[in-house]
Amino acid sequence: MTYYSQHIRPLFWGLFFALGFSLSSLGQTSLPFKKGEELKYELVYQWGLIWANAGVATFTVGDTLVEGEQFWHFTGHGKSYPKWDWFYEVDSKYESYSTTNLASLRFKRQGFEGSNVFDRDYHVKADSIYYRITDDDEANERHGVMEYKEDALDVVTAIYYCRALDFSSMTEGEKVPLKFYLDGGYYESYLRYSGEVTWKNPRTNEKIECILFKPSLIKGTIFKEGEHMEVYVTNDAQRIPVYIETDLKVGKAKIYLLED
Repeated sequence: MTYYSQHIRPLFWGLFFALGFSLSSLGQTSLPFKKGEELKYELVYQWGLIWANAGVATFTVGDTLVEGEQFWHFTGHGKSYPKWDWFYEVDSKYESYSTTNLASLRFKRQGFEGSNVFDRDYHVKADSIYYRITDDDEANERHGVMEYKEDALDVVTAIYYCRALDFSSMTEGEKVPLKFYLDGGYYESYLRYSGEVTWKNPRTNEKIECILFKPSLIKGTIFKEGEHMEVYVTNDAQRIPVYIETDLKVGKAKIYLLED
């Protein structure tokens, strides 16, 4: 596997990871999204003087009825551009269900990244989360039960949860704790609210009034530990993430909202 392909794969997961980094208590009486919304992002990787448009990720909002009760149905789909598929193809789907109050109920991750196949399913019950994780083939399938922790979300529901926060009560530099479940365990960190800023889109020169966050990243094979990521969301009723930039252990990633 080439150095470049090793870094394309985590960028797709990193997009979901980054957009779900702002967990707290809801502060708006009405949600800033509705059924039928679709947002598409392009993932760009920088390594020295080399820039590569790696692929796209699309997020959609739907709903479903179960025994007459309404639930949100969120999906995220990351796919590499065909020009890169010949050496490292990515096609991963993330799916979650939540209550109308955005309490996570189920989370699924399915797809493939290169030769690696993923099939993961989490069910949230009253006091436990039951999960099934399959990597590559059924022989590696494992089942488990996690204790349910209050306010823990999956990373897809968290994207929409964060857009409904009450930012007006925060002061610049304030830390917001966060907690989500993933890969059979829990992750706890925080984001730092960095105030209101004007972001200029370098692709269009459009100036957008935004709210800026700096999440504290968990040390891993790709991301540096600490506040090395910036997340910009529109400072309006919709709270749409428009741009993410993050330093990597080697290189940098940039994620742009694509216009219709």
